[in-house]
Amino acid sequence: MKKLLLALSLSLVLFGCAPTEEVETSSVLKESTVAVSSEAAETVSVTISLTDGGTVIAESEKTVAVEADANLLDVMKENYAIEEADGFITAIDGQAQVEASGETKAKYWLFDVNGEPSMVGAADVALQEGDVIVWNLTEM
Repeated sequence: MKKLLLALSLSLVLFGCAPTEEVETSSVLKESTVAVSSEAAETVSVTISLTDGGTVIAESEKTVAVEADANLLDVMKENYAIEEADGFITAIDGQAQVEASGETKAKYWLFDVNGEPSMVGAADVALQEGDVIVWNLTEM
């Protein structure tokens, strides 16, 4: 009988000391936070004007505040009435390009950035502080 009691006591001690796993039945909600920059987007000042054959079109010059690196095409759409065809600007504020005919030469909208002809389209020009953009309705 002593052996039986000793065996029973040992088994209780062993089972009592065995590690147990507790399963949590409650769920924990986690909040995700989005880091928001305390700095506002940098704003730059850009001057845009329109010319027809080298003459400034009346009331076309605007100095606008835009986000740094904004693309010129988007800025033009926000500040002028733009017409496009096949990715090219065909009219700005009612001043339309002219196709060549027997009586007239063709005129197309081209633009300069800081006095230099642009080698890329307006959608690829990232605007910076102090940029001067001149759109020229140029006879070809």
